[in-house]
Amino acid sequence: MVGFDRYEILKKDFPEPFWPSPFYSKSMNDIDTFMQLGFLRLETFFRRKNNTFFPVQLNGSIIPSQKESSVEFILLIEDISEKKKKEREFKLSQEMLLSLNNKLEKLVKKRTRQLQQVMNQKNEFINQLGHDLKNPLTPLMTLMPILHNEAPDDKTREIISRLDRNVQFMKNLIVSTVELAKLDSMDIPLSFESINLKRETDKILQSNFSLPNNKNIQIVNDVDENIILDADKIRLNELVNNLVSNSLKYGKKDGSVTITGKQLDNKTVQFQIKDDGIGMSHEQVANVFKEFYRVNQRNSIFKSSGLGMSICKKIVERHGGSIHCESEGLGKGTTFTCILPKNHQILEDGVVDVKAEQNTDVSSSRNEQKLSV
Repeated sequence: MVGFDRYEILKKDFPEPFWPSPFYSKSMNDIDTFMQLGFLRLETFFRRKNNTFFPVQLNGSIIPSQKESSVEFILLIEDISEKKKKEREFKLSQEMLLSLNNKLEKLVKKRTRQLQQVMNQKNEFINQLGHDLKNPLTPLMTLMPILHNEAPDDKTREIISRLDRNVQFMKNLIVSTVELAKLDSMDIPLSFESINLKRETDKILQSNFSLPNNKNIQIVNDVDENIILDADKIRLNELVNNLVSNSLKYGKKDGSVTITGKQLDNKTVQFQIKDDGIGMSHEQVANVFKEFYRVNQRNSIFKSSGLGMSICKKIVERHGGSIHCESEGLGKGTTFTCILPKNHQILEDGVVDVKAEQNTDVSSSRNEQKLSV
């Protein structure tokens, strides 16, 4: 191990030549303890004959003896050069990893600030653009009905009606785009309050879908009457309105739209809207929540902005939930399912967080509401 033969070692005074005095001196307390207690475990440095130093580990103990006057010790010496090399490499790797993590963290923070700045600029631009575009549309929307009534013939009335549809489409597109920008912005918080999901759904249906429609589609509200959750009423109204309107738009004549709601566990609620309408292909299901995507590209240019489902997704996500769409295929209807937390709290950065479960007992009569639309 050290390269000295027995005679070279015996010629020198211990601990020389293999154990340099400076290292031996540092180990004197451990050696004294070893002589008294009979246990040794220390790391030091030995010297080879070629005058190079290397780390060793000394392990020692007393050899049991029947003679009380005689005490013998056993000492094991292990070259730990390779072990120390691996430890240094491991420590170096840790330091490099820590340095990379720190750099990555700084880069992520920098990119997050840049992204937030871009998002803010985008939202400001959209809001300003929406304001600038809506203003010229207002007098047009006011004048169109007057021009339609005073048109001299049917052909002129048809042209004015077409112009009016274009103006209405532009207005809806602007409103939806601004709405989507607001939902993207964390600077605009949601106003959460505890609501009964069944009663709130009833109110929304009565307000928005109580008038008859030539499709004669029946809306069934089968939400569990005991579900209480924290939600922003305005956004919930918008969510239900968009989903039901979508089901009515693509529903079949004399069909039905069924709204269900149930508690999955102590923390989450499932809210579902199912229709038996035209259904969707796998490609349509995969793209339905993308911005400006229209299921029926040919016929819906003046009927849909392609933002309704994107807005629904943003609303659900701002509530801390998720939404997905299912359809067994064309002609087999569509189901939209929202998974929402029951309880929320708003953190300082505007992020929704689930808070402690609250026990709420709500008693009311269970009545299934049916509306012919």
